[in-house]
Amino acid sequence: MLKRRIKEKLRSEQGTSIFFGLLLFLVASILSVTILEGAVTTVKTVASDRASEQNQLACTSAAQLLRDSIMNVKLWAEVEVRKSNNATDTSKTTKTWEEPSGNFAKMLQGYMKEADGKIYNEASPDFTVTKKLILSNSGSGTAEAFTQFNELDKINAEMTIKPQKSSEAGKENEVTYDMVIKLSTGTGTDSSHVILSLTGKVQSELKSNNETTDSERIAVTRYEYFWEAKDIFYGDEERTLGDS
Repeated sequence: MLKRRIKEKLRSEQGTSIFFGLLLFLVASILSVTILEGAVTTVKTVASDRASEQNQLACTSAAQLLRDSIMNVKLWAEVEVRKSNNATDTSKTTKTWEEPSGNFAKMLQGYMKEADGKIYNEASPDFTVTKKLILSNSGSGTAEAFTQFNELDKINAEMTIKPQKSSEAGKENEVTYDMVIKLSTGTGTDSSHVILSLTGKVQSELKSNNETTDSERIAVTRYEYFWEAKDIFYGDEERTLGDS
């Protein structure tokens, strides 16, 4: 009985067997395409995650190198204040920077001089100075002379220096220079962003305070500038460790 039905089925000219065969082939094809697309997506995701992780590590390394480089820098300047003892009680302030050693220290000093040009000009509404650098091993970009960045590959850095005068009476010439540096690399979903914050510090030493024969008092103070690390965190917006 079973053999007879199978023979009848094979001899059938109605096309039912062909239809079910094509249907089975269609289902198998759809399943194959779905599995293939899933595999391709997984491969792309793994590659993207690897690129994102590498960019994150590169930005973190750049932030640590910048932090250490800045913390190793000390700069000095002398401020001379000439104050008249007459009725007008006028004064004149002159700031002279000492030449530092090393290209990186010279670059920072140049930025601080630019900030001084703003902070001592009361007509300037904004005292901040922002500079864009490229930290790279390719020998191109602003930071090409800084050998500490030779292991990096095209890390974008935006450095903002915020000078601030002391609010204490008699210490108006004590200026600190806080820094916020935004680092980034990569594009799209693979991009990475890290922010480095450093707090500017200053120490002063009075070198001389003498009165001249024409009733003018000249005070010379030497200032030492340095930095302490504040925060390194991920993201592209400035915040503190206490922020949620």
